[in-house]
Amino acid sequence: MIMMTPDIIFDQKHQLTADIYQPDTPNGAAIVFAHGGGWLRGDKANEHDIGDYFAAAGYLVAIPNYRLAPASIAPAAQVDFDAFIDWFKASDFEFDRNRIGLLGASVGGTMTLTTSLKTGYPTVSWSGILDFELWFAQHTKTVAALDAKTELGLTDPHAIHESFYKYFITNYVKRPTPENLAAINPVDLLSSKIGPTLLFNSADELTPLSGALAFIKKAATLNREVALQIVPGTGHARDYTDYALVPTLNFFNRQLR
Repeated sequence: MIMMTPDIIFDQKHQLTADIYQPDTPNGAAIVFAHGGGWLRGDKANEHDIGDYFAAAGYLVAIPNYRLAPASIAPAAQVDFDAFIDWFKASDFEFDRNRIGLLGASVGGTMTLTTSLKTGYPTVSWSGILDFELWFAQHTKTVAALDAKTELGLTDPHAIHESFYKYFITNYVKRPTPENLAAINPVDLLSSKIGPTLLFNSADELTPLSGALAFIKKAATLNREVALQIVPGTGHARDYTDYALVPTLNFFNRQLR
């Protein structure tokens, strides 16, 4: 039986909490999941199915919260996620500190990849935001809006996506200059330190496929183990959870067991 311990405080200053899922038959490895939500929304409380699924497969699963924009801007969310990793490794939970996997959805995928660049941990990203610096340079005329259909009267799904994409990034990066974007842009940060990586991205979704392709291209020049699974359709991140769960589990089974 899976035991879930909710709302464990790992950051007293910011009152940040995490949920921990302990498997009935542990395999000794751990997976940390970073939720999505454009750095402006989302909560660990919505991710019980992730915790249950991987704990049922034997993994100790941790799902932390992090500070959200606009109250907390870049790089606050990344700082919080990395701080949780440090806390988790220093905790009393029983798992092999050399067998940690990272899984993230949407901007959570961006964050886990950034953490992997520091730790070398195996990582899976579902629709991570991967090359927004180049995207901004190509979309100077796009008007940012949280709800472009209502606020701007847009009807084309691609235009609505582009407007929201620009909104949530500028909501997190208050001064989206090329320098500030490059400082947190995964393609710019990519180095030979990254661990084995599996990317998922739908063929035509909120997160441009071009970002994943740019990440793969640069990773190839570094001779790193990075693979891309293109998901049919338009679903973003958690929209294709059922499609991605089994290959994600297989990836972690190979890398961590």
